[in-house]
Amino acid sequence: MNKLLNKIYSLSPMLLQNTAVSLYGLRIYFREYGNKFDRLMDEFEKNQWLSEQDLTEYQNEKLRRLIDHSYQKVPYYRKIMDSNKLKPSDIRTVDDLPKMPVLTRDDVRLNSGQLVASDVKRYQLTFGHTSGTTGSPLAIGWDRHACLVKNVVDWRQKKIAGVIPGDKIAFFFYREVAPVEQKKPPFWRHNWILNHLFFSIYHLSQQNLPEYIKALNSFRPKAIEGYPSTIYIIARFLLNSNKTIPLKAVFSTSEPLMPYQREAIEKAFECQVFDFYGMSERVIFATECLAHGGLHINSDYGITEILSSDNRPVSLGEMGRIVATGLHNYAMPLIRYQTTDITSLTNLKCSCGRNFPLMENVTARDVETITTKDGRYISWAILDGLCDHMTTVSEFQFIQESRELIRVNIVRFPNFSEKDTEYILSGMKRILGEGMKMELEYVDSIPRTKSGKFRLVISKVPLGF
Repeated sequence: MNKLLNKIYSLSPMLLQNTAVSLYGLRIYFREYGNKFDRLMDEFEKNQWLSEQDLTEYQNEKLRRLIDHSYQKVPYYRKIMDSNKLKPSDIRTVDDLPKMPVLTRDDVRLNSGQLVASDVKRYQLTFGHTSGTTGSPLAIGWDRHACLVKNVVDWRQKKIAGVIPGDKIAFFFYREVAPVEQKKPPFWRHNWILNHLFFSIYHLSQQNLPEYIKALNSFRPKAIEGYPSTIYIIARFLLNSNKTIPLKAVFSTSEPLMPYQREAIEKAFECQVFDFYGMSERVIFATECLAHGGLHINSDYGITEILSSDNRPVSLGEMGRIVATGLHNYAMPLIRYQTTDITSLTNLKCSCGRNFPLMENVTARDVETITTKDGRYISWAILDGLCDHMTTVSEFQFIQESRELIRVNIVRFPNFSEKDTEYILSGMKRILGEGMKMELEYVDSIPRTKSGKFRLVISKVPLGF
């Protein structure tokens, strides 16, 4: 049905496409705004100032309710708890949560029907899909309350940045708002209900960029949200043209935000960038505040564990895999869901005064980490640092084919020279070791994923955790 609707949409006149986008916005408005939004926002704005003890008690209370519900209403958890000789009374606090086994992506894929609560009808669910970068995508069902809570924590960050519901926002995401085969602007569609303008990221080119800038100037958004790699393209074009577009804030997500991207974006739009991290699984949400001291893990949204390869808690500052429990989705609860992302935590306190835990490192997927021949793990950020000051290169992409071979795709500017090639090879040898074979490939463009994301590093070598 979605494919048919997408086909009808792509063949419709632009006015009807704008209307369709706005009707979708109306649906979102009735589901996630209004009095229920205002009431929950009041609660969650107070939550961010709770003490550590009060936040823990908040999580304990939500966890008890979730476990009771899951045992009574979710067939998968009834089976798992019975097989592990667990009763709801055994899991009363966050400290008890490790008694439950970890839930993997394969567990979700193989038991998706059994993970849906028995008292929920399919028409009551909203479905989202994971990106599927490490396998086939997962379909995740959310109830109305889970959608509302996600909207609230999203706007909680936006309000910190000075952006409120009703303000104009321009979005740069994977949505195919303009048909890919469309050759002439406009490559954007208007959600009149929520005052949002959605830009196609499939039509960005040197030829079309001036039209994007004109549209932004005409729309005059208060903020922009999207993939950092896409917003960076807009920012670089502005800076190269000696122009800026003043905004209140830029919100980046779904990709690692690189330091040079933040610098260029903040300069081009004369505002701060606020990074945030979330998942379609709705188990974790982490946000930057005005202090920019790291990503605050929103403790009132979910319970987050950072675990080693044998599912033991890691020490502060040590890298581990994110395992998280969403506290608000009763339709399809995900308890101790093992993500494909790795990060580390710090014991530092943010100067903003919030007691949410802080992620110390930028979260990166394990498939975005290079494994060297001698067994070292090299973060995308280190390779990014190699490229940071190279003005002769438009884009890099590192693909690890094996423990012995890395292929580098490079989009060159006209002034790229042999000295640049030598710099890249010598830098990579210094970082990765002499035993790694490196092949440079000069390409016209680097393709995005099906969901429109740019991946700096693609590793085909699994990590040890």
